Amino acid sequence: MNTTPLSGAAELAASTIEDLASGQWARVTEQFDPTMRDGLPEDALAAAWAQIVGLSGAFERLGEPEVTRAGDVTITNTPLSFEAGDYTARIAFRDDRTIAGLHILEGHMS
Repeated sequence: MNTTPLSGAAELAASTIEDLASGQWARVTEQFDPTMRDGLPEDALAAAWAQIVGLSGAFERLGEPEVTRAGDVTITNTPLSFEAGDYTARIAFRDDRTIAGLHILEGHMS
């Protein structure tokens, strides 16, 4: 079983978060694997981000991604700071660099 995280996963996560923060929904969804593409269309992604901004104000910055391997995916947990709240972006990448999972969780995970 491969236990080595995907090379460049931290940079992929940071780039994906920057695309989210700048409203580049298509740039995010085009990285989705087929299951994610079917389950989270651009408009739903935009609505989810807008809900977080509505609750916590403007996106301010991202922290250093934590990268781990779990089965056939590499998982990144990246701290996000908004004006009035902290979140963690948890993104799962397949070895072909597609996104298998994207979650914005309340609070900073450790």
